[in-house]
Amino acid sequence: MDRLHSDIERICRQGLDTRALRSQVMARLEQDVAYDAFCFGTIDPWTLLLTDDVSDGIPPGSGALASHHEHLVPDVDKFSDLARTGRTVGILSHSSGGDPGLSARFRSVLPIFDARHELRAVFMADGECWGALAMFRHGDRADFTPREASLVRALSRPVATALRRASVNGPEPTSSGPTGPGVVVSDAEGRTLAANDTARRWLDEISVQALHEVSAAARAGRGEEAYLRVRSRTGRWLSLWGSPLDGEPHAGAPAGMVSVSIQPTPTAGITEILTLVYALTAREREILQQVISGRSSTGIASVLSMSPYTVQDHLKSIFSKFGVRSRGELVARALGIQTMRITPH
Repeated sequence: MDRLHSDIERICRQGLDTRALRSQVMARLEQDVAYDAFCFGTIDPWTLLLTDDVSDGIPPGSGALASHHEHLVPDVDKFSDLARTGRTVGILSHSSGGDPGLSARFRSVLPIFDARHELRAVFMADGECWGALAMFRHGDRADFTPREASLVRALSRPVATALRRASVNGPEPTSSGPTGPGVVVSDAEGRTLAANDTARRWLDEISVQALHEVSAAARAGRGEEAYLRVRSRTGRWLSLWGSPLDGEPHAGAPAGMVSVSIQPTPTAGITEILTLVYALTAREREILQQVISGRSSTGIASVLSMSPYTVQDHLKSIFSKFGVRSRGELVARALGIQTMRITPH
């Protein structure tokens, strides 16, 4: 366990982007906890929906079914349950009382990739979930063991901390591309029925799993929790909102249709993420939002009813946490431009 833990911590300190980080963690973990397939997703800590997935051995096109079961079908070891209860790791055969056939996921999802055994884990730091992992074995292998579950559980905090840090790192955002909202309409099977041009362009920049997750959460009636913030492949923060299309369906129209809107994340949404990643206080978050909006120190003082000197004191603390020396660098860092190496809390 000590060797695995030290190796994973070394990988977590390398400042990798989230996809490279997850791939290297799984390559090292396989030496101690063998698997035939896996899916390792990043998580929105507020809604506990997957924002992106890295996988191996999972057939293409199975993401919609997985999201449907995760959010609409009762079962054991849901990622949200592992995170909210703090249990963090579950072995399907154990959680189902020794009869995995009682699990809907065992009957409907695992057969798609010929799996008989499953271990699930979430990665938590400071009470927030930043990643979720499902590992699978075929029937010709032995089931996952409590010892293996303990090995994975011990990695929860270092991996979560690295995922949290990596969530704000990415390519320099570009000014090109769509600016307005995109709209996607999908059916109960996750198939896209209609999408405007803006939505299609946004979807080229994000994981399709994010769309499946928001759609499934909307069908499950989760309301405001059918929402995700994701970092696009071109460095922009995007928000996805899902809502069911109510009313009687037209003749021939499929039931369970959902609309998902995609558009750039507002400043308040970005600063909410940065508050967690950089351990900002409530006041520092307010000031950061004002700085990104372009207000001067005097303007911030007026809006927030404090003295300009107090604003400057808070700015010094924010600069220190972000590892920057000026407002310009702060805004660049907040929007994702990688001008220097950073180490968030």
